[in-house]
Amino acid sequence: MHTEPNIALDCPACRESIYAALSWFKQTYTSCPHCQQGLSAGQFEALVADLEQAMDESIEELLHGPASGGCCGKKSAGQGGCCRDKSDPGVI
Repeated sequence: MHTEPNIALDCPACRESIYAALSWFKQTYTSCPHCQQGLSAGQFEALVADLEQAMDESIEELLHGPASGGCCGKKSAGQGGCCRDKSDPGVI
C-alpha cells in the first residue's frame, strides 16, 4: 500500500512551517493554516518538483542500488577513469 508522504515547507507569507501531505502543496489555491494568507500551487511548484525528483531518485537507488561512482562511471580510481590520481601526468 502506498501512502502519500508528508512534507514541511515554509509559508511564503508568514514563514511558518506547513506540515502537510505532498498533494496539499499542489492544490490550485488554498490558505496557510497559520496566517490564512491565500496560497497557490505555483508558489510551491519548484520546491515540490525538487522534492519529487529526490524521492524518485531515492526509490530508484533502493530498487537498483547506488549509481556507479565517479564522474566517468568508473567505480574506483584504479580503473583508468577520470577519477584516477590527479598527480598522473596523463590526467588533464
